[in-house]
Amino acid sequence: MYMRLSKKQLGLAFVGLVAVGFLIISLNESIMRTAKTIYLIARVSPYEQTIPEGPTILVLGDSTGYGTGADKKEDSIAGLIGQDLSEYTIENNSKNGRTIGELLEVVKSLRSEHDLILLQIGGNDILQKRDINMVETELRQIIKLLGQRTENLIMISSGNVGGAVAFSGSKAKEYENLTRNFRDMFIEVSVDTTMEYVDLFVEPENDVFVQEPKTYFSWDGLHPSSAGYATWYQSLAPVLKKTLSR
Repeated sequence: MYMRLSKKQLGLAFVGLVAVGFLIISLNESIMRTAKTIYLIARVSPYEQTIPEGPTILVLGDSTGYGTGADKKEDSIAGLIGQDLSEYTIENNSKNGRTIGELLEVVKSLRSEHDLILLQIGGNDILQKRDINMVETELRQIIKLLGQRTENLIMISSGNVGGAVAFSGSKAKEYENLTRNFRDMFIEVSVDTTMEYVDLFVEPENDVFVQEPKTYFSWDGLHPSSAGYATWYQSLAPVLKKTLSR
């Protein structure tokens, strides 16, 4: 026995099927992006180098400190520092997915002293839409603790998270606004602490990541490619060298 559906019921059923279809597509895209990121993580490792009795630079970071997205670890920020400052020992404590709150726990257990510490962190706090006031409190605690471990503290975060290929439409705009808010907070913190903040944010109309995403983003559409890291390093390098020359 067959049930006859009205036009309204058929219409609702069609809308439901379309919604399910979009959900499946969205889930598939998310799964594929995660798989791509896992591959990008697997092909590199955090760059380090040891120079006996040499001065030390410590990188404390997230996936961008780890070098995820680069073709090889030498193309990461830490790798580029190593090529540029070959006389320095580079230690790298970076972990994919790490937030500023999670870094605070790492810093609490830090006992070594360094000529310079680079914080490469903050992108995951934006992606997870963490409470900005809480993140600010955590960052200020990190800066205070690291003041006992170095005289030179520099921070870089992400560029415009909303400009990533992984996001579009309202989600991209939301992440761009979040990036702007976090960026303002990072700058404000740097003004009244010992930390120097290197701003990587560029307005979309001038941002090479937005204008040429296939070149500057990696395969997962979220992390920088080797070219992307090189662009970030162009902003960091002058500050790094000026700080170390003091």
